[in-house]
Amino acid sequence: MKKLLIFLMMCSVLTIQATAQSYIYTPPVKKQKNTGKQKKQEPAIPFPEQLNLLVDFTDSSENYTLETLDLLDSVYRILLDKTNPRLYAIAIEGFGGDNDDSLTFHRVNNVYNYFLSRAKSPFIVRITSNKIKSSCSGEGEELIKYEVPVDRKYYKMSELPQSRHTFNQTPLNGKVLMTLKNNPEACIGGFADCQVPSRDSLVRGYYSSVLITKGSMLRINNTRDKCPDDLEFSIEEHLNYKEVLERYFLIPHKKHLLIQVGYVVLKSNYKRDTGECISEMPDSIFVRFPITQEQWQNKIRIFGKKYTEKGVEYKSLTTKKMASKVSTAVQAGINVTQLDTIFLGKRIQPDEIDNYFYQIKTNVEEGSFEYNGKYYKAFKVNKNGDYEMKSALQQLFRIELEEEDPIDTDDGKKKNKKNKKYADDEEIE
Repeated sequence: MKKLLIFLMMCSVLTIQATAQSYIYTPPVKKQKNTGKQKKQEPAIPFPEQLNLLVDFTDSSENYTLETLDLLDSVYRILLDKTNPRLYAIAIEGFGGDNDDSLTFHRVNNVYNYFLSRAKSPFIVRITSNKIKSSCSGEGEELIKYEVPVDRKYYKMSELPQSRHTFNQTPLNGKVLMTLKNNPEACIGGFADCQVPSRDSLVRGYYSSVLITKGSMLRINNTRDKCPDDLEFSIEEHLNYKEVLERYFLIPHKKHLLIQVGYVVLKSNYKRDTGECISEMPDSIFVRFPITQEQWQNKIRIFGKKYTEKGVEYKSLTTKKMASKVSTAVQAGINVTQLDTIFLGKRIQPDEIDNYFYQIKTNVEEGSFEYNGKYYKAFKVNKNGDYEMKSALQQLFRIELEEEDPIDTDDGKKKNKKNKKYADDEEIE
């Protein structure tokens, strides 16, 4: 590797003489004018953007010399060096007189066949690495295998304009000019950016909905690999007040007393565990719940997992009221590490618990739970078999009467009253 770098440093002098006329040439890099606003330039990569090899032949011979072979070896090492980020396309051009068609043809093919003999294949194959950037795993590399494009051409000097009779002040007649030029598009096509999901997508439950913005699950920049599998996402709702009461439990928290009035479980094939991603993902997934004005006035909020040095805790998320002509809703943003249980609830003081729940003597009753060594229940059943709650807790629930449930239409199908759809979103059923 050191020898190759020394060789490239010598190339920066522009020419390397091997025989009287054969040499390697690297065009000088054009310097940009310093406007005072430009940032400090990064160190130059020790591989040229373009490389030329001018091959001379002795008299009417179709074979290149041993000295030229050394230059071909050097070009081959540059072309296939695994650390070379350049993706070279090759042009091999032969120049001859009007009666030298066969000779020019064989000279071009002999230069081309040198590379085929080294590659030991019908075409030149290169394997190189490509740097990619993932929103989860950070900087990385992927291997790219491609056929190096080679364009062979043959010219009669009499048919060329005068400007093409020389290269770097050297006559081209009787010679072969080989050009390696960085051209990723010609070698492997354009790079792609993968985003999951590929567009803003809306997933609806019966009551709640989740807006998943473009690329919020995963973003991979500058890749040649195919985009990952399609997004799978589902909402498991527990927002019916009777179901919540019958299986009541507090929102898990070591210090604060958090009561809940419903929750959803979000599941996806792109869920990430805390610490799995190098950089923290942005809160670009938005969970929305319909609420009543009474719930909002009683400070109902959305709770999700927060990861701290002390571990995992459920904490109040930044909850926004989203008013519309159709309904009132609350919304909070989360990221892929929080795709789990999302609660609707409220934080209360420990001495307020009796304002919300009935204290009971044992925990064997349906819907009972324990707090601070005592047992509580969120409801009781009256003589008519109806559920009763304390007023403070009832004000936190969205309670729909039976006649507000989905109703049968004339054709026997049920209609579901849904919230207004997010504008311009794709809906995933």
